[in-house]
Amino acid sequence: MEFQEISWFRSAGAGMFIHWGVYSVIGRGEWAIQQERMPLDEYDRHIPKFSAENYDPDALAQFAKDAGMRYMVLTTKHHDGFCLFNTVTTHRNAVKQGPGRDLVKEYVEACRRHGLKVGLYFSLPDWSIQAFNDGPEDASQEAWKAFIGLIHEQVRELCANYGKIDVLWYDRAPNLEGVSALTVENLMARELNDMVRRLQPDILINDRSDLPEDFYTAEQNARPPETPERLWEACLTMNKHWGYFPADDMYKSAKEIVHTLTGIAMNRGNMLLNVGPEPDGTIGEPERERLQALGQWLAVHREAIENVSPGPVSGGTYGCSAIKGDSVYLYVHWWHGSSITIANCSMDFKAGKIMGTNHSVTIQRDVKHIKLVNLPLTAPDPLCTVIKLTIKQDCC
Repeated sequence: MEFQEISWFRSAGAGMFIHWGVYSVIGRGEWAIQQERMPLDEYDRHIPKFSAENYDPDALAQFAKDAGMRYMVLTTKHHDGFCLFNTVTTHRNAVKQGPGRDLVKEYVEACRRHGLKVGLYFSLPDWSIQAFNDGPEDASQEAWKAFIGLIHEQVRELCANYGKIDVLWYDRAPNLEGVSALTVENLMARELNDMVRRLQPDILINDRSDLPEDFYTAEQNARPPETPERLWEACLTMNKHWGYFPADDMYKSAKEIVHTLTGIAMNRGNMLLNVGPEPDGTIGEPERERLQALGQWLAVHREAIENVSPGPVSGGTYGCSAIKGDSVYLYVHWWHGSSITIANCSMDFKAGKIMGTNHSVTIQRDVKHIKLVNLPLTAPDPLCTVIKLTIKQDCC
C-alpha cells in the first residue's frame, strides 16, 4: 500500500469506537446473548425497543471531532447478527425492524461531512446462525457454506453500497458453546479480503480475520506490536464494558485516559476509545465529560502525539517521552514540583517550553544528567503537562 494511503492512520492519534445495537436495550453489554445463553427469539423481543430516536450522527460526528478524534468505527453488526445497515441477507436489520432506518448510511455520510475517516466494524462470528454455533465439523457442508456466503455477502454490501470506506474492523469471538470455530481456511479469509480490496483499494483492514493485513489491534491494553514500524491501535473502553451497561460505573478518569494515550502515541499507535450509546442513541454524561476533557487536552497538545516515535530520553519518575524531528516531548504524568531530573541523558537541549503556556524551561547540565528547574510548583495541566524540548543540533 502506498504511503499516502496509510499516512493518515499513522498520524491520527485517536479515534472513536461505537458499540451500539439491540444489546443496548438489555443494558448488560454486547455479549449478553452468549453469556446468559439467551434464546434468539427472547433476544429479538428487544428489537422494537432499539429505537434510535435520538440518534443524530451529525451531532455524534461533531462531538467526536471536538474530542480530537480523526476517525470513527461503528459496529455495523456485532456477534448477535443484527445488522445496522440495509441488507438482503437477513430480516434482522435496522431498516426492516426497530429503527426503520439505515443507521450505517447516516453514519457514513455524517463522517464525511465532518471530515472524519470512516471505519466499519463487522463481526465475522454470528451467534444467530446455527451453523456457526454447530461449528464446521458438526454443521452440514451446505449449512456451513451458506453461513460463509452470508458473511461474504454482508461484507460486500458494506464495501459496495456506502462509497469510500477507510477502515474495515473485523472482530472475532467463540460461538455460543465457547468454541473458536473460524479459521483462515474455513472462513475463506483470503478470498474475502481480496474482494474487499477490489471494491475498496485504499482501505485499511485490521488483523482479526487471522491474517496480518494492514494493522495490529491491541484490546484493552497498550502493548505495541513486536515490529516497530507496523501500524497499530489500542481499542479501549471507558468503563469495563463495550456496549451500554448502566450498572458499570467504573469509569477511567480523564487523566488516566490521557496518560494511556501518551503511552500509545509514543509507540506510534492510535487510541480507539469506545462509547456505548443508550438504545435511543444518546451518549451518557460520564462518557461525554471524559471526551470533552480529552478534546480540550488534544487542542493544546496534538503535535505531541502525532507522528512521534519512542523517545531516547528516560521517563524516570516523571512519565515518558517521545521524539519528532528536533523536538522531544516529555509527558509529565507525575509533577515533581519546581524541578525534574532526567537521568543519564546524552542529549543536550537549547530550549524548553511548557506547552499551552508562555513558561520557558530553564535547562541545566549536571554531568550525566539534565535538570529542568524553575518549574511551577503545581502541574500547569491537570491531565498531563507536556514539556517540549528543542535538541541542540550539534549534540548527537
